[in-house]
Amino acid sequence: MVEAAARQIDPSLLTKAASSMAASFHCGSLYQGEHFWPIQNSLQQSVLGSESAGAATEIKQFCSGGLYGVMLADAVLEAGWTGDYAMVTGGDSNFFFDRYAYAASPMTEGSLMGDSAFCTVLNRHDGFARILSVAARSYNPAADMMRTRADRGIDDPSFPALADWITRFEEYGRRHPGSASDHGLASFQSAVDTVIECYRRIGLDPGEIDWFAPSFIEPSVVTDMLAKQSFLSPTPGLASFAERFGHLTVSDFCVNLGYLMNEKVAKVGDLVMLFSAGNFVNSAAVLIRIEKEATVAFNAGVIVSANRGRGEP
Repeated sequence: MVEAAARQIDPSLLTKAASSMAASFHCGSLYQGEHFWPIQNSLQQSVLGSESAGAATEIKQFCSGGLYGVMLADAVLEAGWTGDYAMVTGGDSNFFFDRYAYAASPMTEGSLMGDSAFCTVLNRHDGFARILSVAARSYNPAADMMRTRADRGIDDPSFPALADWITRFEEYGRRHPGSASDHGLASFQSAVDTVIECYRRIGLDPGEIDWFAPSFIEPSVVTDMLAKQSFLSPTPGLASFAERFGHLTVSDFCVNLGYLMNEKVAKVGDLVMLFSAGNFVNSAAVLIRIEKEATVAFNAGVIVSANRGRGEP
């Protein structure tokens, strides 16, 4: 899927990037690419057509990994690493979950998980948007709810089934009565603080930000509350657009940018706050300014369930 996404980018741009690549980052949702497969190096070679092109790193950061990759790519370019380009790729491929059972579970947000991938190329000097500020936070106590071991030893690296995933939360709740709700409130506040820190660190008031584009999280009241407590406003039409594609996690920020740019919502000079969260354990915010009108390459397919005969985008 990443290779298919990359084929939508101008080949001449990829050739230039391959000859001057500072670093590339890849993130897959949940456990994708974890089992000793050097997926980031393979992607570099297949996408850029070069056996070696800068440093290649995989990010294991759950749903917020896509934006973490953008933050890291921007950081290496700002730090003066050799090369004028950095590349971020990612994918959501949740084949080991039953999507319909996932959507029906009260533990898992109530949205179908989708399959998606993206490829983003950053340039040190030019682009349709410029990164102005970034912020990231983690609320580490909430991470214990997702661990397979109570003794904080090394987790079982095997792919979890949905029942295993839910059991982790339930067992933690039995061991620590009442703590799940406490962690939920604290981790959500950490997400709010991330967004506020992102615009305050460059001296902006929330009223100066034109569009808030958070990762797609159901129910929508969650992102609406995140916007309200961050003193921002939800972007009209974004949630209904994003829900067509299911819960994409890592790729959400690309869907958001596709909507803002291709629907001509964001104009040149507008400030856009991108946000993503990994179970609200990790939160990332990236504030960008639109520099040029652009059409973001975006291709949507349909997956048909052989078991149920339903088409899901």
